[in-house]
Amino acid sequence: MNIKLKVTIDDVAKAAGVSKQTVSRAINDKGEISPKTRDRILALVKEMGYRPNRMAQAMNTSRSHMIGLVVPDITNPFFPEVVRAVQDTARVNGYTTIICNTDEEPEIELLNDLVSHGVDGLITFTHRAHEQSVRDFADRFSPMLIINRELAHPNITSLMVDNFQGGCLAVKHLADFGHRKIGMLTTELDSTSNTRRVQGYRQGLANEGLLEDPELLVQEDPTLAGGYSAANMLLEHRPDVTAIFAYNDLMAVGAMRACKELGLSIPNDISVIGFDDIQIASMVTPALSSVHVNKYEIGRLAFERIYSLIQGDLKNVETIQIMPTIMIRESTGPIAEQSAQEK
Repeated sequence: MNIKLKVTIDDVAKAAGVSKQTVSRAINDKGEISPKTRDRILALVKEMGYRPNRMAQAMNTSRSHMIGLVVPDITNPFFPEVVRAVQDTARVNGYTTIICNTDEEPEIELLNDLVSHGVDGLITFTHRAHEQSVRDFADRFSPMLIINRELAHPNITSLMVDNFQGGCLAVKHLADFGHRKIGMLTTELDSTSNTRRVQGYRQGLANEGLLEDPELLVQEDPTLAGGYSAANMLLEHRPDVTAIFAYNDLMAVGAMRACKELGLSIPNDISVIGFDDIQIASMVTPALSSVHVNKYEIGRLAFERIYSLIQGDLKNVETIQIMPTIMIRESTGPIAEQSAQEK
């Protein structure tokens, strides 16, 4: 069968020997036709390469089959894996994903723009937007899923990585190697996600019987440059530090660069561990140990939840929890090795 450049619903109806309304019912799974007829029409749709007009579908079904996805910084390697998973899962369910980047700025205006384009639901990392602004927005739009932030609102559900547990795991891993002076490189403390990682760091120290030292906690941007700058500041004031836990892998890689420039061997002189386990973690030298987060699972579960809410499953609003694990590579090692080097 010849495939036209643009196949219309009229073409499908003519080939199937049915009306346009019957084709529409089959495509939109409206019922009112036999399963045999529906299967025959859908087979023709696929064979002829017909693509339904989403605008027309939206008028008929009050759904655009579009989902909005808002990320803080698409250049951060953490987010493309999440984005890919959302797109893959959305495509299987007949949805298109509109992706917006906030450049780490408050994103309420972007959310409003997506709503004006008729998205059926939103997945977002609303870390910098004021809580009341997000609640006011949710009063006007639903459903909405926020990743790594919990806000009490009937139109908002959350997906949370257990960042607190991740912080505890990182400190335990370093303490198990004998490290007692463990610094942390972090970002702004007004971020809920970051606060949990810092709290996990502090609890991890307490679990190991280590006293918290404010000088060992340094704030900077969650970037390569931020990690480089923070590590330099930390080691300038506290050269006794034997291990560094970074807020994310970008900061960790920046910290490794700073350590090498200061003449420190990793992990013989100092251990470094990151968070997120992005792809670059296994490619740097030495390979970076990291708190592993399943980023594809985050995206997949996020779309599945928002899709269920779009379909009317309003009871399915409990918070989704993602548990991190430790990925041990070459950048962390025993304190004994450092002592041997000094001797």
